[in-house]
Amino acid sequence: MGNSSSRSASLSATQSLGVSGKLSASTQSGRASQNFAAVVGVFVRAYENGTIGVPEIKSAIEALAEDLDRDPKLKEVVNFDFIAKLKDWKEGNKPMFTHVRLACYCAKEVYSLQTKQAIDERKKQGPSPQTKLIAAEPVGLVGGGEASYMKNTKNWALFKDDKTNSLYFTVRGTSTTGIATVIDNLTNLDADAKLTTIFDTATEKQGQFKAHRGFLAVAESMFPTTKPTILNAAKGLSQKPTLVFCGHSAGGGTAFFLYHYFQIKTTQAEQDLFKDIHCITFGSAAVASIPNPVHSKRTEDRILSFINLNDPVPRAEIPYAEWLAETLGRFLAKKKVPYSALPKQTLYPGGELVLLGEGKEVVGKLDSTALSGRAFLDLGAHDSSEYKRIVTELLQ
Repeated sequence: MGNSSSRSASLSATQSLGVSGKLSASTQSGRASQNFAAVVGVFVRAYENGTIGVPEIKSAIEALAEDLDRDPKLKEVVNFDFIAKLKDWKEGNKPMFTHVRLACYCAKEVYSLQTKQAIDERKKQGPSPQTKLIAAEPVGLVGGGEASYMKNTKNWALFKDDKTNSLYFTVRGTSTTGIATVIDNLTNLDADAKLTTIFDTATEKQGQFKAHRGFLAVAESMFPTTKPTILNAAKGLSQKPTLVFCGHSAGGGTAFFLYHYFQIKTTQAEQDLFKDIHCITFGSAAVASIPNPVHSKRTEDRILSFINLNDPVPRAEIPYAEWLAETLGRFLAKKKVPYSALPKQTLYPGGELVLLGEGKEVVGKLDSTALSGRAFLDLGAHDSSEYKRIVTELLQ
């Protein structure tokens, strides 16, 4: 990585890795995600201590990807030739471009509204060239002790765009940004995914499904405030607005469930206040055990999940995290033990999946299970600034 001393420090930090590349029993805990959390924690601690920097962290992951590319059994998981065969999502979806761009803007903007002071200052500024802040709630802890690596928090903002007469209810993602956002998502994996029957899936013949417990809990906690805030904003408008739930990263996961709560916990009269109701997420983590649990009877409503090429978070679930922990551990420790096969996907991002590939100018339709055979490993691809830049560039 970057230089020999940095590489030595990183490798020495992985001494708890056994011959297999897994953590030794003495460092394991009962929580399934701890294997991965500890391995990634090596980078975090070294990064915070100044031993290594972002280039070294990225270099380690990139080097792993190159090593996988040389592995006869795993080279396909890092082979992106499949994107050339994707259908162009832009065809027939131009009316959604503005909503996607504004949703992405709002999903990034909410990161700067974590305190009451920041919210008050933003309101004083008046409407930006893109949106006006109507209401917001600062960060509040939903669950998890102070020792938790990532806490489930609720922090949201409601924006209005006068030009399109649209409301954007956006949920902030993790408590951090940049590479730490990826790490937060990957370590905030709840092995005890919750079997839920709260959403009516009868029309889709999908039955019960498992949901990401953390995102579902945050959505449940937020909804009593979310609903009246949105309805009050809509009632004050002369024309029916379009409502868009949106968010980046963990915020996208929470927005997905808020959208579904809004569909089942509002009356028909309340839903009729809106022209359309959409959910648009960016780099959302996996949220449900079925690929696309759609629950709206409104035919024009859309659930869109945009994924940057090589963003690791949309596959962030327990089996994948453990595989990555083991694989990264073996690579760093230079153990001559074959890598394990990539595990099957058990949780999926919600909605229609759209892959963004900047270099190849790709905005492609992804099959709901397309990520299952892929190992996305570029930490930088997950940053909210990257999503905003790429969305703005590709969806003109």
